[in-house]
Amino acid sequence: MLLFAFQTLASGWFLIVCFIAAAGLTFLLYKKTAQFQGVWKYLLPGLRFTGLFFLFLLLLTPFVVLTSQQEEKPTLLVYLDKSASAADQTKEVYEQSLRKTLTALEDKFNVRTYLFADKVYPRGDTVKGINSTDLGQISGHINNYRDSRTVSTVLVVSDGIQNRGVSPLLLPLHSNPLLYCIGLGDTTPVSDIRITGVQVNESVFLGSEFTLEAQLQCDAVVSAAYKIALWEGQSLIESQSGFFDKGSRYKRISFSLKGKSTGLKQYKVLVSSLPGEKNRANNEATAVTEVVDDRKKITLVMAAAHPDVGALKRLLDENARYQVSTADPGLTPNLESADIFVVHGMPLNASQAAWLKRLAESGKPFLHISSVQTKRGLLGGLPGGIFPSVSNQTEEVLPQPAPDFAEIVFEPEVLRRIASLPPLKVAYGRWQTDAGQKVFLKQRIGNVETEYPLYYFRDLNKQRTVWICGEGIWRWFLKETAAHGDCMATRSLIFQSVQYLAVSGKPKSFELKASKSGYESDESAVLQATWLDAAGNRENKAACELTLEGDQGFKRVMPMARYNDVYRLEAAGLPPGQYKATAKLDKNPAPFASAVFIITSVLTETTMTRADHSFMRQWAAKYGGVFVNRSQIDLLSQLLDKQATARPVVYSETKITELIHAKWFFLIIVLCFSLEWIFRKYLGGY
Repeated sequence: MLLFAFQTLASGWFLIVCFIAAAGLTFLLYKKTAQFQGVWKYLLPGLRFTGLFFLFLLLLTPFVVLTSQQEEKPTLLVYLDKSASAADQTKEVYEQSLRKTLTALEDKFNVRTYLFADKVYPRGDTVKGINSTDLGQISGHINNYRDSRTVSTVLVVSDGIQNRGVSPLLLPLHSNPLLYCIGLGDTTPVSDIRITGVQVNESVFLGSEFTLEAQLQCDAVVSAAYKIALWEGQSLIESQSGFFDKGSRYKRISFSLKGKSTGLKQYKVLVSSLPGEKNRANNEATAVTEVVDDRKKITLVMAAAHPDVGALKRLLDENARYQVSTADPGLTPNLESADIFVVHGMPLNASQAAWLKRLAESGKPFLHISSVQTKRGLLGGLPGGIFPSVSNQTEEVLPQPAPDFAEIVFEPEVLRRIASLPPLKVAYGRWQTDAGQKVFLKQRIGNVETEYPLYYFRDLNKQRTVWICGEGIWRWFLKETAAHGDCMATRSLIFQSVQYLAVSGKPKSFELKASKSGYESDESAVLQATWLDAAGNRENKAACELTLEGDQGFKRVMPMARYNDVYRLEAAGLPPGQYKATAKLDKNPAPFASAVFIITSVLTETTMTRADHSFMRQWAAKYGGVFVNRSQIDLLSQLLDKQATARPVVYSETKITELIHAKWFFLIIVLCFSLEWIFRKYLGGY
């Protein structure tokens, strides 16, 4: 539909003036002309009047408003689950009944069908039994749909099992469409014990103790006993036995390990099956960590003598991996004298602040402890966050472990003890956080839990730092020893913090890294190589070749692609095993860099096979839709056909054109005067 409107900036009454002026001038010209007879008597004055009227009309600044309206059918987005747990059922439901239903709805909707599993695949892609499911990808696809304004309805066909990504219940749909779900799979409770996850530090120090934690879940119709074992290769490290009560229960099983040799370590956790258990593929899980060997020199630097420094030195001296020294109070040592610095109470003056700035710029890791004497106004240039404004007031705050901290795995007993430690003395004011801070302990003032950081980690530009916002750590040692006979929690916290700092350092000129140490068999191993020139700038002009070697004689040579200012390669379809990647740069001499990673054969889709229809009902209800079983597709067809919100979307586009810029309008004026002149000459008039 096209709507036309003619408007002027001046009053419409001036059109009458233009009409009178054009008619008057035409009358004066033709009132005494008698030689034009017949049709010429009216045609020639008409042409003169039209040309003059349009010419006068331009003085009123006229413009034309054209409005075009277009209707488009609402869009129905259909998402079919092609993960390994639902692919066969999805195909069966689609071919037997859903295809016919969607075809019948094409008169009312623009139907767009997509396949999804670990992501939403483009239309036309062939997808077979992907080994993971991320329902949250559907929400992102809907929000990013090219014309999301027309999306009125969404239909999801799935078993509701999600084993990767963020739940779609936490990802709002911007267009707020009605959402319908068709449930697949079997929801019948069965006896099943499974390992839902294994957590271990990505890297540990040689000779250090660390914890591997396995999450165990059991769905049993009766009480059940279990036995869980930890293996490294063919060697049994430890086994534990336990008991589950009737019903669904969760447990966290911890194993204490020690890094005895360097390199990648692959651990396998196995749990015994229940009587009559059908799905045994989820009774095992693997985890990978890297043991690194690098003795570190640690220097304790203090603004003034303090019991915190003495307590930390006694603790660190117990570990043979560290060579600990102490600088004289108030003095700043050479930055080359140590690998890690523990700084207490600084800065007190501009000289100490300048040394701290050089320390931050050097890229060396450090642990900073603020005291009540610390001049916080001089800390602004350090990468430690935002400190309170300068104030002489202090307050005592208790440590409160942050529930979302995942940088380091601590045993539950450590967290329980830390929550009962005495307060630290901190500067009074508003402590702020930013995205770079990984807060482990928050400040608790009395019974009030705040979001202010007390103990946090930070990794910025490959420099790792740890920040303690108050003094009084020495009280933690005394309190814990008096209550428990040892200071296990405080020792674990300090040693884990120093170990976190120990694995950082200056970047190498040529470095190759895998995005993580362990991949599942359906994932692509992502490798990235970085070359730094003499000025420390990244560049990737030279060609880079990567050699990938694995178990059983596997070897593959591949070029790495240039990606921004680095080299990148994704290797897909690798069989399970340990791999060593070696990158070679086309320079003279040619620099080399290597990385190792492991591919495991764990199948994510087998960890949980019971369909989750309750989640599908909750998701559909959140957006005003309904959940139906595969046998109720006819009911769903009726609901979609009668959906009141599925109305055509009307688009309108308005275009404004001033007549003075319209060539066709000038053509009319010129044509009127030209034809009049030609006809007058033809008829002998002058």
